[in-house]
Amino acid sequence: MCSQTKAAAIMANIPRADIDPSGVFKYVLIRVYSKEEGDDSEIDIVRGYGWAEYHGDIYDKVAYELEEGGLLECECVGGGRIRHNPDAKKIHVYGYSVVGETP
Repeated sequence: MCSQTKAAAIMANIPRADIDPSGVFKYVLIRVYSKEEGDDSEIDIVRGYGWAEYHGDIYDKVAYELEEGGLLECECVGGGRIRHNPDAKKIHVYGYSVVGETP
């Protein structure tokens, strides 16, 4: 019988992508890990919003929300910009975001 950890159950319910319904905006690619011993599960999620002045604004908000329960850990693995045109059924992903630690 296979048992699922609490962290894995939480990750199963995290939407893989959440972006604004239209426009041009910054996005980040976030890797979410389980912090539970013996659980090596991880998922990649994309978050993109027009309210963010910096990529780090998105990461900080999402990581805070996901890490709050103590079972998950987040890492920013990339980012850039998205141009989302739902009327034309097009999403253009471009640019990049420098990933690194601040001093």
